Amino acid sequence: MRIHLSVRKRAFTVLGNEVLRDRRLSFTARGILAFLLSLPDGAREDVRTLADKNPGLGRRGVAKAVEELIALGYYVRRTVRDQESGQVRTETYVFDTPRPPGSPLPAPAGTGGARAGKTGTFPKGKKNPQKVPPTRPGVGPPARQAGEPTPIGGDVGRAAALLTRIGAAEPKLALGEADVLALAPLAAPWLERGLSELEVRSLLADELPPRVYSPRALLADRLVRKLPAPRPPRDAAAPAAPLAECAECRDPLPRGRDAGVCPLCAEPRRGGPVDEATETTAPSVVERVAALRAVVQARPRLVTAARA
Repeated sequence: MRIHLSVRKRAFTVLGNEVLRDRRLSFTARGILAFLLSLPDGAREDVRTLADKNPGLGRRGVAKAVEELIALGYYVRRTVRDQESGQVRTETYVFDTPRPPGSPLPAPAGTGGARAGKTGTFPKGKKNPQKVPPTRPGVGPPARQAGEPTPIGGDVGRAAALLTRIGAAEPKLALGEADVLALAPLAAPWLERGLSELEVRSLLADELPPRVYSPRALLADRLVRKLPAPRPPRDAAAPAAPLAECAECRDPLPRGRDAGVCPLCAEPRRGGPVDEATETTAPSVVERVAALRAVVQARPRLVTAARA
């Protein structure tokens, strides 16, 4: 038997092998325990709800498996009375390690007691810059020292506006204000190298994965890895490329045409090609249209005369 495990970064549960291989439990009890441990803290599950989700097992089968978990200390019930309302409720605890009988249970989570202090005061002192975790080069934006102002002027400000527009056009790359300001220094070199907004958007938002869990990390990687090479500067004082000349009169042709004749030289040719046998000019398109129109207009008169 070959076992294949996929690498997961989200939505997974870690369980010890000693729990899943506890031979004192049936496979049904182990499956229910694994399912309960995968739920978030505060979830409400009991024998009835578990049986409703597994109709083939039934309430008796679920109750028997839960009794196995209770007997070994994986599943603990405790009855408590609310001091304010006086109502009695049952609290359930699920553990991934068996609890010995009579061992104290974890205290319920609370808001904590109030501490004396002045309302509205902020903690004093400066953050130790040596304790700020450094950013790996090439993965994210460079770390700033504590108290350093966020640069938002010049190319950095235009880069921040560009990242905001890219997030509006592509929801997968939507960023918060803090992420935009953090990535703006990485996007500024793209504008300095003369790239248009359409070019930047196509390079950053092309071939996105089905789900983007961290737009900031993805953009930080692409801003560094896909940065185009600098383009050669264009000398504004350099003379423009010469225009092509007409093949007949040698006048300059319109920009964008490399060969042919100019509009003035092409004007005599619009009358139509020359018939070599008769040395007469073939009728032009305008003349042919006028002749067809005259035939169409004369047709009603011919029909009336024929009926008379």
